[in-house]
Amino acid sequence: MDDAPITPLAVPSEARTLIVFGGTFDPPHWGHVKPVVEARALAGVNDAWLVYVPAARSPHKSIGPVFSDARRVELLRLAMAEIDHAAIWTDELDRGGGAATYTIDTLRRLRRTRPNAALRLLIGADQALALHRWREPGEIVRLAPPLIMLRGGVESSRDALVAGLRALGAWSAAELGVLESAIVSITPVAASATAIRAALAGNGLDDATRAMLPPGVSLALGRSTG
Repeated sequence: MDDAPITPLAVPSEARTLIVFGGTFDPPHWGHVKPVVEARALAGVNDAWLVYVPAARSPHKSIGPVFSDARRVELLRLAMAEIDHAAIWTDELDRGGGAATYTIDTLRRLRRTRPNAALRLLIGADQALALHRWREPGEIVRLAPPLIMLRGGVESSRDALVAGLRALGAWSAAELGVLESAIVSITPVAASATAIRAALAGNGLDDATRAMLPPGVSLALGRSTG
């Protein structure tokens, strides 16, 4: 579906750096906001634009999102309301038609609409360790050098992540250099979309799950779960 029209991107054409952050955002929570802003600051590119890309369906998951596309976008707008230099790009949703979409295709389409901007792909440490299994991983690294968030768990130390990446034997020395130079340690955020969905399917949001949500999202989910 790469011949589909490219969705306009609400980012100034003169923006020098675009940090691409994809996900299902089902629903969006603080873990999709605070670490992302912190990672941008730690990377020293505070003037970069954060481009949130809601996924139609991950090719690595057998089932799709619980919330509708329109609802996820609506909630994501509420979640990122207070973030400077941030936009939602719905290109994957607009071209997906319910089918799986691939990061490399999204990045190529973004490059076509912003040929002069530097692209960075923001991912977690767990995704970095699986990146070699994504479609055209070497091209991803070349086109949008990843910015990797250390956010707790077994990959919580830089040394452990670097050792894990090297042990894969999947990357060239140059590619490893790109990946290892892009690691930032961010403050862990206790938030789980799974826990939020479970609460909504049960008795509704409680204090613990509300604390996982930006105020606007919490308010919207408290009114309706559709």
